[in-house]
Amino acid sequence: MALTQYCELNEVRAALGVNDVELTDAVLNLPIYQIGLVRELAKISASLPAAFLAVSAIPEASRTVVQSALFDTARMFSVYTCAKQVGASLGSLVPKDVSDGKATLSRFSDSPYRDTLARVEVILQTSRADLVDAYAGYAGANVSVVIPGTMFKASGRSYDPVTGS
Repeated sequence: MALTQYCELNEVRAALGVNDVELTDAVLNLPIYQIGLVRELAKISASLPAAFLAVSAIPEASRTVVQSALFDTARMFSVYTCAKQVGASLGSLVPKDVSDGKATLSRFSDSPYRDTLARVEVILQTSRADLVDAYAGYAGANVSVVIPGTMFKASGRSYDPVTGS
């Protein structure tokens, strides 16, 4: 499976503010990014990746409003999820300076993309909430939400420690 089933590679580059020379297709097509994206989609719902692929197979003009909402929000979520994943190593992936005079290449030694990654994270959280809502509408509000159980519970004593009864 390719990442392009979920989003375009140029969309990921645009979210990060880089071009195809700085961040190549070969890097973005690494299976790890697609695996990470599918895992993030499955965290919302185990059936979400399959639902997205089913909706994406429907021609755009034939999609219902609910299907279009799921498709659009899942694509947005996919772009920013991949941007966050790639952004973790962006400082070492993207060259700082490329020169063909002596065929030199230098990389960043600090974190120049800190502000960009902070913006990516904000948009990712917003798109996650939008995707949860869109999927709930698509699934007919049959999305199961996992609520963690109570770990501790207060209880009263079965006897009075003062009187011993």
